[in-house]
Amino acid sequence: MGEGGQRATPSVTKIVGGEMAARVRAFDWSKTPLGPREDWSPALRLATDIVLASNFPMALRWGPELVLIYNDGYAPALHERHPSALGQSFYDTTPEFQAALRELHQDILTGTSGGFAFERLPLKVLNNGVLEAAYFTVNYSPVPDETAPNGIGGVLVAAVEISQSVKAEQTLRATQERYQMAREVAGVVGAWEWDMKADKVYADARYAELHNVDPALAERGLPVQAFLPALHPDDRDRIRAIAQSSAANGEAFSEEYRLIQADGSIRWVYTRGKAYLDADGQPARNTGVIIDVTERKKAEAELAAARVDLDLAAQAAGLGRWVLRPSVNQRHWDARARAIFGLTEHEPPSTARFLSLVHPDDRETVRDAMVAATDPGGSGTINLDYRIRRANDGVLRWIEVFGQAFFEDGVCTRFVGVVSDVTDRREAVDRLVRQEETLRLAIDAADVGTWDHDLETGEVRLSDRCYAMFGVTPGEPVTHETLMPFTHPADVVRVQEAVARALDPAIRADYAIEFRVNGRDDHVERWLSAKGEVSFDNEGRPRRFLGAVVNITERKRAELHLRLLVNELNHRVKNSLATIQAIAAQSFNGQRDMDEAKEAFSNRIVALAEAHDLLTRENWEGAEMHDVAARVAALHGGDARFELSGVAIRLSPKTALSLSMALHELATNAVKYGALSVPEGVVRIVWDMAPEPGAPRLDLTWTERGGPPVTPPQRRGFGSRLIERGLAAELAGAAVIDFQPEGVVCRIRALLEA
Repeated sequence: MGEGGQRATPSVTKIVGGEMAARVRAFDWSKTPLGPREDWSPALRLATDIVLASNFPMALRWGPELVLIYNDGYAPALHERHPSALGQSFYDTTPEFQAALRELHQDILTGTSGGFAFERLPLKVLNNGVLEAAYFTVNYSPVPDETAPNGIGGVLVAAVEISQSVKAEQTLRATQERYQMAREVAGVVGAWEWDMKADKVYADARYAELHNVDPALAERGLPVQAFLPALHPDDRDRIRAIAQSSAANGEAFSEEYRLIQADGSIRWVYTRGKAYLDADGQPARNTGVIIDVTERKKAEAELAAARVDLDLAAQAAGLGRWVLRPSVNQRHWDARARAIFGLTEHEPPSTARFLSLVHPDDRETVRDAMVAATDPGGSGTINLDYRIRRANDGVLRWIEVFGQAFFEDGVCTRFVGVVSDVTDRREAVDRLVRQEETLRLAIDAADVGTWDHDLETGEVRLSDRCYAMFGVTPGEPVTHETLMPFTHPADVVRVQEAVARALDPAIRADYAIEFRVNGRDDHVERWLSAKGEVSFDNEGRPRRFLGAVVNITERKRAELHLRLLVNELNHRVKNSLATIQAIAAQSFNGQRDMDEAKEAFSNRIVALAEAHDLLTRENWEGAEMHDVAARVAALHGGDARFELSGVAIRLSPKTALSLSMALHELATNAVKYGALSVPEGVVRIVWDMAPEPGAPRLDLTWTERGGPPVTPPQRRGFGSRLIERGLAAELAGAAVIDFQPEGVVCRIRALLEA
C-alpha cells in the first residue's frame, strides 16, 4: 500500500462484484507479464479472489515484475493513478516509490523475509475528491505458488485503518493536557479519590503535602484518618459533617477551610468534589480537587479592612456612596447619600426619583452626563456639580458627584461613585468671586497695575494695566532686565537701590518708590508709584516679588502745575503793575486824545482780565488754536502788531491753558523788551500739525521782528524757565527760545491731547 505516496484508508469497501472485480475481469491481461487469465496459476487465481472479496484495502503484486492487482478499498490510496495503475508493473512507478519499497518486495519474493508489518502508518486517502489524513496498520506477506521458480508468486498487501483509535488517543492526550492546564489556570493544588468501602484515600503529591502526609504513601492509598490531623480544629467538625452528608446522599459539595502546615502556618483551601453511591445506594467513593486560596483570603481580609477605612474616610469627608447597575435597573444609595438627598431610610431608590430631585435647570445636563459616562464609547467617568431640592425640606443644595462606569462586552454593568454636599464651598467660591470682582473694579478705578516676579525662574507676569504703564504690548514676555531700560535715567539708581533693599534678607525692606518711565512704544513719560513685598524661603532666599503700581502722572502734573501757578501768581503780582504801566504808556503816548487813550487803556485792561480768567479756568472745554492766539493778539496790539497763520486745530483744555500762559508770557516779554516795546515791531505766530507719527502734536513758532536789537540774557528769568521747562513737562513736548539779534524766536511742540 502507499504507492501513491502518503495515502490513507478509503471508506468501507464493497464486496466481490464491485468496481474493481469488474475491471479485473474486463482487463486484457495478455498485454501484461501475467498473460491471459485462463493461463494464470491456481495460486494467482486464489490470491486475486481473496483480494477482490475483501472489504479491507488489499492489493497483490505478482511475478518478477510485481504487476499490481487491487480491490475497491485499495483504490483511493492510489489517488489519481486509479484505475490506470491496474496491471501496472512496480518498475513503472515513480523512482521515489521504488526506492522506498524495492528491497521490501525483493526480500519477500526471494524468500529472504517472511513479510513486514507497519504500525500507525500515516497516509493520505482521496475521499470524494478530497485528501484526508488517516492512520493504518499495513502488512506485506508472501503468497506461495508452486509454479514460481522459488515457490513465492507475489506479495499480498493488506491494510487495516486505525484512524479512529489514533485520533481517540490524541484526543485523550489533548484532553489530559487541557485538564492539566485548566487545573493550573484555576489554581488547583491537588486532587484525591476516597474509596470509602476500603477506607483508602489516594491523593497526588500536592494534596498530600498540604495535609503533611508522605506523597509516596498517599499515592498508594492511606486511611482517611491520616489526613484529618491537618484540619484546623475550628473547621474539623464542619468539614466532617459536610463529608458525611455528601457520602450519604451522593451529592456534590464545595467548601473552604483551613489546614495547619508542618511549620505551624495556616493555609486556606477551597475544595470541590462529589460522592458516588454503588448499585445498592451505599457510599462507594468520593473524589475531588482542592485549590490553595490563602492569597485570596488575605486579599479579601485586606479589602475588608480597606472598605472599613474607606467607610471611615467617606464619613469623615461627608461622602455618600452610590451604585447603579443599568443592565438590571438597580440603584443603591448608602445612608450618607440618602441624608444628602433628604431621602428616608426605606424609600426605594430609582433613577426617576433621583432626577425628580435635581433642579430643573440642571436636569438635562445631569441626564446627558450620565448617558455619556455609561456609553462604551465615552470616557466612562462623571464629575459634575449640580443643584437639587432636598426631598425632606425642599432646601436648595449644591451637589458634587464623582463616578466610574465598568463595562463587559460593550455593556455597562456597574456605575459607582461618591456624592457630597458642596453648598458651603460653592457659596464660599461665589463670595470669593464677588470679592475678586470688587477688587478688580477697585483696581481699575484706581488705575492700579500689578506684577508678580518669580525670582527663581526670572519670569515676570504683569497685568494689562501694568503693561500699558510701561508702554509695552500686553502679553509680551518681559523680565526685570527688559523693563529696567524704560525707567527714566534720573531715577534708575533710586529704583535699583530700593529693589536691592527689598531683596536683601538682612533688611527685607518694603519696596515703596515713585519714579518715572518712558513708554517703549508710545514714548510717553509717566510717573509711577510702586509698592511691593518680597517673600523669602526658610533659608532666607528671596523667592517671589509681588506688588502693585499706580499711575500718578496726573497727580505729578497737578503738583507741578500748582507750583507753576504759585510761581506764576507771584510773578504776575510783580509784573501786573509793569504790564499795566506798559499798557498805560502805550495808551497815553500823546498820539491820541485823552478820551481815546482812556478807552484803549480800558479795553486792554479788560483783555488782560480775560486772559487771566482763561489761564485759571479749570473746567475749560477746549479751544481753537486761532482763538487762543487771537486773544493774546487782541490784548497786546491786535491785528496791527500780530500776524496769525495756521490750520484749524482743536486743543484740549490743558493744552489750551498751558499754551495761553506761554504765549501770554512771550507777549509780556515782547511788550517789555521786544518787538512790542516799539511802535514798528510785529509778532508772527504760525502753527501746523507735526508730521511725525504717533500721538497728534502741534508745531508752533513765535517770531518777533522790528523791535530793538536782542542780546541773549546772562541768565534765564522765570518767564523763560516757565516756557521751556513748564510747557515741556505739561504737554509732553518741547519749547525752545532763541534770542536772535533781529528778534526772539520761540518754537513749541506740544501734544494736542495732553
